Amino acid sequence: MKQISENLFKPDYEQYSLVNVSNAILSHFGCPAHYPEYPFGLEKPGLMENVNKVILFLIDAMGMNSLNKILIKNPIFSESDILQASSVFPTTTSSSLASILTGVTPVEHGILGYTLYLKEFGTLVNMIELSSPTVGKLGANLSSKKILLSETIFEKLSKAGVKGCVLTSKNIRGSGFSNLINAGASVKSYQSFGDLFEKLKEMLDENGKLFGFVYWGLLDSIGHKLGVNSQAFERELHWLLRMIKEEISKNLKSNTLVLIIGDHGQIFTPWQNEIWWSWKDEIASFFDLPPGGEMRMMHIYTRFPKEVVEYIKEKYPSEAFAITKHQAIEMELFGKSPKKENLERIGDVILIARKDYSFYFKLTGREESLKSKHGSLSLDELLVPIILIRG
Repeated sequence: MKQISENLFKPDYEQYSLVNVSNAILSHFGCPAHYPEYPFGLEKPGLMENVNKVILFLIDAMGMNSLNKILIKNPIFSESDILQASSVFPTTTSSSLASILTGVTPVEHGILGYTLYLKEFGTLVNMIELSSPTVGKLGANLSSKKILLSETIFEKLSKAGVKGCVLTSKNIRGSGFSNLINAGASVKSYQSFGDLFEKLKEMLDENGKLFGFVYWGLLDSIGHKLGVNSQAFERELHWLLRMIKEEISKNLKSNTLVLIIGDHGQIFTPWQNEIWWSWKDEIASFFDLPPGGEMRMMHIYTRFPKEVVEYIKEKYPSEAFAITKHQAIEMELFGKSPKKENLERIGDVILIARKDYSFYFKLTGREESLKSKHGSLSLDELLVPIILIRG
């Protein structure tokens, strides 16, 4: 991967990103690919031969670094069964999942961070909840095609006669974001581990060609609350991987491939390195709107982008890397072939946190300190594993 600044790297959209994984699946089932395919055949010859069922089991916040810590203590999976991919930018769930489930980059599908300014609604929008801090839920009149500006992988695969299935937590099934990224799929929910694996078995027993997507989100929550280096985080990932291997491997048919994958990693961010801004701070005098994005990646909306970049370089040289929207697009950090509508969602200045720093803007007063975060372009956040299980 290309280094863009000290210890910050650009996602590898050319061949080894989550986008390329999706395009490999599309191509395998005979659908047009928008990007080069992830080279499964080169990395693992014969992996996808005679496969008519592909299951993508996504563990939110499973970064390569976190997996390596588990495998050093207990080699649940062989090194030969683990590949690597890069996430997308920003390294956050909304952008990553939208890329995985559309097969295109953030600048094309339009989910460019956790919170974004949507000009058509005139407000900052939480892209997971599809709500605004000022107007609340965007409501039933919201057109999904105004938010997610690309077909889902399920919609694309259905044209080739491939059934799409989703298995997700009961707590998020039917949420605004889930409805966007799962369009075209048959969606079921689970309440527990046992329920998840029973429903996964039903998915594996389906007849015909199938692409299944399974989502597990609890690990990410544990990392935010207790830290990516906590015993709770390591135990959750350890036992989750053991259960997946035991439950999936024993009855997997030869025509089925399971890919266990992460969407991003996390990095421990001590409270001493949290930088809190509000409208009272000097830098806020440049802002036209509250910043969007993440705590480790901000979209700053301003009419004075050059001045903001210079201010950040002067005041926070060790804490942040700042570039203008034009520079970010030119560097293709968000991907290629930007759609005009999405350019308006990108901040005029992009702030990318360095090391273990993070940035907060006091907007609602309900912002809380998190022990681990993501969104930036460190290797801990950017590199994710792909664990292969073939029947």
